[in-house]
Amino acid sequence: MNEIDQFIRFLQTEKKYSHHTCGAYRSDLVQALEYFTLDFGPSVLLTELSFPILRNFIAALSSQGLSSRTINRKISSLRRFYTFYLLQGVISSHPLSNYKALKQSKSFSIPFSEEEIDSLFLAIDEEMVEETFEAVRDRLLLELLYLLGIRRSELIQITDKDLDLDAKQVRIQGKGQKQRLLPLSSNSIPIIERYLHCRYQRFQKPSFDSFLVTDKGDPLYPKFVYRKINSYLNKVSVKQKKSPHMIRHTFATHLLNRGADLNTVKELLGHSSLAATQVYTHSSIEELKSIYQSSHPRGKNTSS
Repeated sequence: MNEIDQFIRFLQTEKKYSHHTCGAYRSDLVQALEYFTLDFGPSVLLTELSFPILRNFIAALSSQGLSSRTINRKISSLRRFYTFYLLQGVISSHPLSNYKALKQSKSFSIPFSEEEIDSLFLAIDEEMVEETFEAVRDRLLLELLYLLGIRRSELIQITDKDLDLDAKQVRIQGKGQKQRLLPLSSNSIPIIERYLHCRYQRFQKPSFDSFLVTDKGDPLYPKFVYRKINSYLNKVSVKQKKSPHMIRHTFATHLLNRGADLNTVKELLGHSSLAATQVYTHSSIEELKSIYQSSHPRGKNTSS
């Protein structure tokens, strides 16, 4: 087993990272290894490299026009890799211990307004008139993302056994295999029941490993969910970012705008710390600034 595979196995078995997260780490490390292979040959090991050599890779990333955020993420993968092997005693010092991350410009994504979300559900409700499996599935997919504020990966992992319709709750498998129970609204129960009925009518199977499935009955996958969300949001919004994460972003912002406690939102989102949740308070403020500046008679002359 090579050094990258060993590190990825650690992330999978010990840290319980998701398949998607482990894939991102592997991609970053393989990219670095391929770069150094060009100079040092196929026998090169990342654990043998010093900071002056690693700095060449950082410079190469910068020359490709990548954003500071992207470069920092790739270097963060290398940092984690070297920390693992330092603790294992394979290396005696961390080659990136004194490296300072590139400065990133702060940007806040404006969430969808309540009016846009209302329009989103009206648009898909129109497609549900014939109550096809695809239309009911898509409606439920959107319902769960906005109702629960869950991550795309968490949506995909929901199984039939995770649902308790009598108790009106669903068990979510979060990051690091942490579980949390989230409430289902009374309005969501009939939609879930309609979906289960349509799913059985379509495939003649009483249960599946995955609760939500594709048109062919296979488990959902990230690109499928992204395309669905992006397609429906394109119909109701001109905002650039139209992803499942923006639905989660919107869920948190709408709760905070209506007076929800930050700690409560933190628990609903499955965050491990308040710092991760507080970003949504910033986006809420940015939206308020935007509304103020466009609506107030002197708003355009007010500095942000």
